[in-house]
Amino acid sequence: MRSYDVVIVGSGIIGLMTAYKLAHYNVSVLVLEENPEPGWGVSKGHAAIIHVVQLPFSSVKSKMAREGNKRMFEIAERLGVRYVKTSTLVVATKLHHLLAMPLIALYLKINLGKDYPVKLRSRAYLRREEPALTKKALGAIEVYGYGCIDNFDLMYRLYEFAKDNGVEFKFSTRASRVSIQDDFVEIVTDKGENYKARFLVNAAGLWADEIYNMLGDEVSFELGKGVLLVFDRSVTRRFISPLYLKPDPKTKGGAIMFTVDGKGLWGPNLRPARDKSDLSVDEEDIKALMEKFSPLLDVDPGIPIKAYAGIRPIPPENDFRIVYSTKSKRVVHAVGTESPAFTASPVIAEKILEMLKASGLTLSEKENILLRKPFTKSRYAPEKARGRVVCMCNLVTEEEIREAVRRGAKTLQGVMLRTGAGMGLCQGSKCIAEVAKIVAEELGVGVENVTFKGENSWLVRRAK
Repeated sequence: MRSYDVVIVGSGIIGLMTAYKLAHYNVSVLVLEENPEPGWGVSKGHAAIIHVVQLPFSSVKSKMAREGNKRMFEIAERLGVRYVKTSTLVVATKLHHLLAMPLIALYLKINLGKDYPVKLRSRAYLRREEPALTKKALGAIEVYGYGCIDNFDLMYRLYEFAKDNGVEFKFSTRASRVSIQDDFVEIVTDKGENYKARFLVNAAGLWADEIYNMLGDEVSFELGKGVLLVFDRSVTRRFISPLYLKPDPKTKGGAIMFTVDGKGLWGPNLRPARDKSDLSVDEEDIKALMEKFSPLLDVDPGIPIKAYAGIRPIPPENDFRIVYSTKSKRVVHAVGTESPAFTASPVIAEKILEMLKASGLTLSEKENILLRKPFTKSRYAPEKARGRVVCMCNLVTEEEIREAVRRGAKTLQGVMLRTGAGMGLCQGSKCIAEVAKIVAEELGVGVENVTFKGENSWLVRRAK
């Protein structure tokens, strides 16, 4: 039975951020992940937005998101992850909404403080600064401090940093049994492997309730599904959200947003998911999003090139639950980490480390920290591009695809998320076969052995 100071279950943004923080200290850490690569659970299905406003302001997740906002930009700078800073316009299109704006703006100013400026904007300002906005817009509240980030690059950079600095990862491995012993926690995996940990961090995302309940604690989630629409280009320079006088406590309501590479992004909505694997998108989802956000624009955003869904674990209290197990302070649970947990993740990880330290984990800083060079993407730095372009939509070169495999991608999806290949206007119809061929060459296998996302997700079948 191998022993570690800390075992983390889950390598989504919370697990990765915790591993990143622990990698700075002289502790042995193992991360268990059921997927073939990191960041493929809840963390794969969100909008990659760095948030500011989260109601109610008194909630744990609101406070952590506001602090995490600043930390996230700092970490992105350190790791060389691309991001774009922007603001959000909360737009009033009805007279009674316009009349309520000064009071709402004052409420936001009081709660956000000087770190996140709030300004009232006139109709003339909106027409000048955001010409794509509907002429029915009467005014808006502008909230500064928002951003969008290359979330896949962030998660892979966190993974690389942790791995380079001593954290071990075990992929395609599920924690099937967890039990608390006298002075350690025992973890048994679905492969029959046994691990011994002085401390356990439950960062299993959608499956955090299962680990929680294994230990005799009790929690249940409501599963909420959100759908997002991707457009080939953004038509606004800021995020655009309709003004709501009665916000839904379970969602921020979605917005017209954009990605770091300039694509338009609308959503998400929120509705019940059938189960934890329900990533389906139907016509009603798309219709609802188009009907909700199209009236905010006077220009045609184009036809969506992709629609995808994510599932969020919503606990009964509708707030983050970062707590010790009721059975032992050797176990820290991070459950209910739905939006804005991505923004809050640096602060959640810091909280977890504080709790581990309070329970007896010694955190002495390492003298030498390794920081690998960032992954260079041709579409962001064309002057540094090397090799032939394989994905014309996103300007991904053959060298980038090979580098992605060398950095740990084992599947086609892993390469796509690292490089953006196959994620542009044509959605891979012109390049995916060539990408698969290059991946096979780099892995040293036949193309029929390359999977989309592991297990039995084969791309090519050999003719009999």
